[in-house]
Amino acid sequence: MSEAAFDELIHAPLRLQICAMLSPVRSLPFSDLRDSLEISDSVLSKHLSALAAAGYVEVSRVRANSRSRRQVALTKPGRAALHGHLAALQAIAAAAEPEPSRADAPKRPRARQEVALDGSHTPVQIVQQQIP
Repeated sequence: MSEAAFDELIHAPLRLQICAMLSPVRSLPFSDLRDSLEISDSVLSKHLSALAAAGYVEVSRVRANSRSRRQVALTKPGRAALHGHLAALQAIAAAAEPEPSRADAPKRPRARQEVALDGSHTPVQIVQQQIP
């Protein structure tokens, strides 16, 4: 698992969705990303440009049926950044979970020590009391 590292660039909701969609596949057509996210070409291009500038995605042109289509792929550094960001989010979520209730915790006796001091602040007696 990757080292937890919160990534501000990936954290933007659309960028996180883009990276998550690209993570399990080698690449996706630009149009599939656009249609799945229900955003315009310009909005997707803007987010892909930011991710590409960081080296997280690669956008390439592929010729198919005498047409040029854009393919988008998550790079190794992009994949590592995504996994690190997801690990950081999981750590944040785990910290927000409540601790198991005290009722579920095993009971064990607790003791409190009291030290009685004489006038010179020298300990003269240690008393242990059981705390319910």
